[in-house]
Amino acid sequence: MSKEIITSDKVTPPRAPLSPAVRSGGFVFVSGQPAFFGDRQIVEGDFDAQMHQVMANVKALLEEAGSSLDKIVKANVILKNATDFARMNEIYRTYFKEGEFPARTTIAADMGNPSFLLEIECIAAA
Repeated sequence: MSKEIITSDKVTPPRAPLSPAVRSGGFVFVSGQPAFFGDRQIVEGDFDAQMHQVMANVKALLEEAGSSLDKIVKANVILKNATDFARMNEIYRTYFKEGEFPARTTIAADMGNPSFLLEIECIAAA
């Protein structure tokens, strides 16, 4: 099975040893996307702004791979603070058609960068 590494000039390249996304076997696997924009800048301290930036990054990678948000079949949301769960749900639902949400797991965990309030990774049909 072949794989293609997916990047986007709209998404800050990672410094860690990972690919932003990989297309293989009819799917696109998007690595956890933090709220980076531009040249490693991060949306600081505002959960709503970080959530929208994360979704913009996911969307850009999916589009680069020939997919889209509506083709996401599974998402994992990692929150720094479990108290952001309700707000995350409010924002998250605006990115999908009602009743057509992807399967999803949400966990609260420490982040690699203390400025990150969340990350989202996903799998989408290519």
